[in-house]
Amino acid sequence: MWNNLPVNLHAASSHDLFLVACVAGTVLLLLILIAKVRLHPALALTVAALTLGVASGMPLVQVPLSFTAGVGNLMGHIAIILGLGAVLGRLLASSGGATALGRALVDNCGARGLPWALLGLGILVGMPVFFEVGLVLMLPIVAAAAQRSGRPPILVGMPLLAGLSIVHGVLPPHPAAMLAVTQYHADLGRTMLWGLAAGVPAAALAGPGLGWFLMRRWERRKAKGAPASGEEEPPLFAPTPTEDRQMDDRAEGAEDSRVPQVPILGPGNPSSSFEVVPKPASPMRAASAILLPVALIFLGSWADALAVPGGAANQILHFIGSADVALLIAVLVALVTLGRHVQTGQHHGRELLRKLTGEAFEPIAGVLVILAAAGGLSGILRDSGAAQATVGLALGAHMPPLVLAWMLAAVVRVSVGSATVATAVASGILAPVALHFGVRPELLVLATGTGSLILSHVNDPGFWLIQSFFKLELKETLSTWTVLETVLSVAGLGMTLLLAMALR
Repeated sequence: MWNNLPVNLHAASSHDLFLVACVAGTVLLLLILIAKVRLHPALALTVAALTLGVASGMPLVQVPLSFTAGVGNLMGHIAIILGLGAVLGRLLASSGGATALGRALVDNCGARGLPWALLGLGILVGMPVFFEVGLVLMLPIVAAAAQRSGRPPILVGMPLLAGLSIVHGVLPPHPAAMLAVTQYHADLGRTMLWGLAAGVPAAALAGPGLGWFLMRRWERRKAKGAPASGEEEPPLFAPTPTEDRQMDDRAEGAEDSRVPQVPILGPGNPSSSFEVVPKPASPMRAASAILLPVALIFLGSWADALAVPGGAANQILHFIGSADVALLIAVLVALVTLGRHVQTGQHHGRELLRKLTGEAFEPIAGVLVILAAAGGLSGILRDSGAAQATVGLALGAHMPPLVLAWMLAAVVRVSVGSATVATAVASGILAPVALHFGVRPELLVLATGTGSLILSHVNDPGFWLIQSFFKLELKETLSTWTVLETVLSVAGLGMTLLLAMALR
């Protein structure tokens, strides 16, 4: 049973085929509304979700209820995380810390080493945190590195996205992977070890490998004078042009021990007046701000190993290790450590930090509305039975166990959009017969996890997160993020099959 509706294990009925056709029609409707009609994604998602509910035969009174429940389920998980992440990102950008860290990566790693450094950061940061948390923490670094290298942010950030995504899909203690470990009765240590063995090469292919190919294409288009995607607007949390110029001036004058003074001009200040502007935050200070919530979440994940379960210390570690609390602590610390380095002369002290905090929420307002509508669509897909009907069609296929696990998770992913739900459904269906497959349960975890990553598209909230954060057009998101996830999934399956052959 899933969401109070069963997955049909028998031959598909005519009604199941009709529901699958409704899902395909919904995706087509979304593409038309966004790409052709140019409707805002939030409106298009809402129209498509309600249309699916009506067309699938749901009671009319249930359609808005399922949509609202889907919105609430998603927002309850992600809203405060994105809000706190936006504040931290704004502080990193305005203090010069993100630019300093991005400059350090570009200068020390070079153009060739930067993708591999970002891939390593994505895997390291992504191990203890959710994908969304890792993204909002690392996006200022991607924005700064893109500005320093003069390349599109989405192409610069692809190795980071690959690292975050692969560990989210296959490595415990992420919830979906942990659930699959439990369902298949797999060994946790071997799952983590083999997950890295299969996941790192797959992420290398989907991140630096695919990024290199797309970067070459972008450079050829730029040389021909054609408009290159992804270079018109910086992503969220990037420094403003004024802040970037000020921070460049600070960096060029870093050898001067005196605190620099810059003229502040404005409509109400026609003549130049000099005001003290603090030095930008150092790369180490910026890295500490980013890694603090990661460390707290990591402590929460290992609380039972570090302290007696049920004891006061254990409860405290679990409390500070939750994503919401960890990010709140990181923001409060960053207000102290980064707030004094903010590169502006318009406000001072507490008033400045209060204003920056308020400004940080403005860019993500549209992101939250889009994600809310995507959550509503997921609710309709589940409650209408359309997702379950699509999954049922995949169960009739006769194929090797690892490929079946991957395929089943992939079908749920394409139907529903959620990688976590895809892993949960696939492992729940296959768990009763997993012992009869004759394959190692740890490999079933990896096959299911990699299948859950494939083909992120318009019904996936993560798709709209990438589209909104990197300020991409729909076709640009499909040609970068969707392709990355698909390459990651297929390469992950290939590495899992190779592991299976090597472990015989």
